[in-house]
Amino acid sequence: MSPRRASTITRLDQMKALSSPARQELLDVLTGMGTVSLTEIGVVLGRPADGLYYHIRILERVGLVKSAGTRTREGRAEALFRAAAPEFALRYAASPPSHARTVTAIVTAMLRLGIRDFRRALARGGIRLEGADRDLWALRTSGWLLPAQVRNVNRQIRTLSKAATQKQPKGRLYAVTVLLTPLDHRSNKTGRRPRKAAGR
Repeated sequence: MSPRRASTITRLDQMKALSSPARQELLDVLTGMGTVSLTEIGVVLGRPADGLYYHIRILERVGLVKSAGTRTREGRAEALFRAAAPEFALRYAASPPSHARTVTAIVTAMLRLGIRDFRRALARGGIRLEGADRDLWALRTSGWLLPAQVRNVNRQIRTLSKAATQKQPKGRLYAVTVLLTPLDHRSNKTGRRPRKAAGR
């Protein structure tokens, strides 16, 4: 099997399409499902298929999703779709300054999805909150890092991303949201160390 190659997203129209949490979520699951119908995607996301049609068409129009023909099921023809690539990566480092607002909108959508998913999981109950098999985790911490330590954090984020991105729809569907940011506006002028807070 050839290794997966990520398609880099640099076009503004594609970025704007992904500023929607619904379209991010749709593309996320579609990359792992292969060629499927909107009904199958709707089952995975717990949403009606007709509510996904608008979003899939926008993703198709900007080239992130491709039409994959039709098939007949129970006497009805249904359209099939697939992601345009097995994996996507957002290249905001190479984006012109004019794209910064759209990139920020994409990250905002990611965080909104993370908040929604956390809230729903906690309210639903029946999830593991302790031990090695825990289902729910939130973390925020801050600290001073040297360049070598930043590189190590980046390696760990890449490892986490690979571990969490199984492209075979087996097991339970999870979402992992990660954010690494420098906090230059909190420079240590007072000599005090920042507080650390980890969710449990």
